[in-house]
Amino acid sequence: MYWYGRDEDRKFENKKDFITLDSVDSLVLEEDPDFLDYLYFHNVIDKFCWLLKFQYSDRETVKKKKYRIDTLFQRFIVENKFKAEKARKCISPKVSEEKIEYHLSKGWLNEVVRSVPLHPDYLEIGTMLSSWDGPGSEGLMSWNIVQSYYAFYEFMCSTGVSIDDSLDTRGHKNVAKQYSNSLIGKGNGRVIYYPFNLTSRTPKSYIPVHPKHCQYHYATYPREPGRGIDDLQEEIQKAFSVLNSSGKRSVFDLMYELRLWANYTGLQSLMKLSDGGYQKFLVRNLATLVYFSGGMAELAAIAALGENKYKVMLKSFSKSYIDKHEQYARNKFLIPTYIRLRSYKHLGIIDGSIEFIIPESSDPVKFINV
Repeated sequence: MYWYGRDEDRKFENKKDFITLDSVDSLVLEEDPDFLDYLYFHNVIDKFCWLLKFQYSDRETVKKKKYRIDTLFQRFIVENKFKAEKARKCISPKVSEEKIEYHLSKGWLNEVVRSVPLHPDYLEIGTMLSSWDGPGSEGLMSWNIVQSYYAFYEFMCSTGVSIDDSLDTRGHKNVAKQYSNSLIGKGNGRVIYYPFNLTSRTPKSYIPVHPKHCQYHYATYPREPGRGIDDLQEEIQKAFSVLNSSGKRSVFDLMYELRLWANYTGLQSLMKLSDGGYQKFLVRNLATLVYFSGGMAELAAIAALGENKYKVMLKSFSKSYIDKHEQYARNKFLIPTYIRLRSYKHLGIIDGSIEFIIPESSDPVKFINV
């Protein structure tokens, strides 16, 4: 059973309004009201990720719903027409290489840790779930949420200090507030892209033209058939407005509150969560948010410092951490950072050699036709 109504039939004034009615969500909530916050975070993040899928996938992918994180990210770059020269227009004139490397390296570290165990199935982000348990299994869901948040936070900090070198990154809530209120405006369309530019008060000019295939019924949210990209976009902006933060709120505020919830009040709920589907979809969506935030941070670093300095940073991280841990060293082709690096090479964003990524015969990564 699914909810078939329009947004205007729901007021979207509190977290319960974002629960899918007449579905398993309502049954879960009826059984235990403490799951309200979890379902709110789960559903809003899921719909945010569907904005990425609808906006940056070709028609055939949307029809078949066979989405992949590697090819989706490549189309994300192509559709937003990233150019280092264009991006530099929003880069701080006093950009600090030290600050960028500090946050970028911490983001890379948290991202690879939250991705363990590395497996090719994590590249698949369609509607089907594999038999692979994935990160966050075996009772570690709360820790995976926290690790995902810290990777996301560090990547956003790296993007932030690239745009504004004076940004004080010592307070998480403060950085989220600055991101929503000023950094999005400065970086929009240059290093911060839709839907990461959405806030509780998004200017219409920030909304890109949606692909033509988004008007068809096959391009609607699987859990609520009939609701397309415009409906989800409006709902997400309203979902941001019910967060505890003040002023404009964005996906950064959402992730911040999810981390607080997972650390404290939500721990018992996560321990009681027995539905593997809920856990797997949330972990998959968190991986997507982290992957794309990492990409924007890296693109900002390339624009700010140049290709060579970016690669020196990555080589240093590889030598000091990846190469010293067997589980990472033997799975380099599955490390998110390296997959993005190869995407930049494929798309011509970087020209030089990336010899520290050793080719192997069984390469799970796919590339789009440029």
